[in-house]
Amino acid sequence: MSELDALARDAAVVVAARGRETLLVTGPDRGSWLQGLVTCDVKTLSPGSGTWGLVLNRQGKIQSDVWVVAGPEAYCLAFAPGTGESMENELGRMLIMEDAELVAPAVPSSWFMLHGPRALERAMRWAEQAGGVAASIDWTGLGGAALLVPEEREGVILEQAGPALLGAEDWARLRLERGLPEFGTDFDGRDRPHEAALDRRAINWSKGCYLGQEVVCMQDMRGKVKRSLRVLRIAAPRTITLEVGAAIARPDGGSAGTLTSFAHSARADGWLAMARVQLDALDAELRVADATGSDHPARVTDPL
Repeated sequence: MSELDALARDAAVVVAARGRETLLVTGPDRGSWLQGLVTCDVKTLSPGSGTWGLVLNRQGKIQSDVWVVAGPEAYCLAFAPGTGESMENELGRMLIMEDAELVAPAVPSSWFMLHGPRALERAMRWAEQAGGVAASIDWTGLGGAALLVPEEREGVILEQAGPALLGAEDWARLRLERGLPEFGTDFDGRDRPHEAALDRRAINWSKGCYLGQEVVCMQDMRGKVKRSLRVLRIAAPRTITLEVGAAIARPDGGSAGTLTSFAHSARADGWLAMARVQLDALDAELRVADATGSDHPARVTDPL
């Protein structure tokens, strides 16, 4: 186990969530209004707590993922990179009679994810030092926390994180080991929650109505999903080069899907890849082509 693996499982590692876009929801009706628009349950949140979910359109397609951190007078929302303006416009149109307001923060802000059993402890301490807010959000099953600080104080967190700060390659490896897809990389506005394999991770099935719920519930009851994101374990040396969009072949040579992201993992003793996989091929002995055209054996795997 590497030092970063040990930190993730015994303490906490840190990811600078570059590009996350922030909006605040204020006003007495902020909870009831937001509850009807996101797939996660926000009405149960108290100041200092958090959750994550999705924003869907009326057709049940994913418009963004969203992190929600509850403060004493506002919800802090973090949207996927590149979606802030569309979320402000679309959600703003839903404000009709509610005593609530959707606004950008007064100063630019930066988000961090922490993963591991001591994530919240560290996030709360750093929030106090940097004048930010933090809340428990577990994306990976290892424990986790979200941290929001003024952009001008970002350097304080980066310095405090030190060797626990994950680069892009290590973060890709960790999230693939934990089976966590990423908006804009593995799924996008073409997908519904079942197709992004988030139907049991980013949706609260006991909450009330939300935008797109009817479509999602119908898809769940009917089971009419032909493909979904899955993690593949690819038996290949580290020296190969994989490409986004690489073909996944069935034993008979037919197509089973394509790769969306990948990382080499010592824990997997090979490559892990997020992939759009046809569900009738989940148990098959698959093959994945590298950049040279050579193919390698692959199978769908559970999180490590």
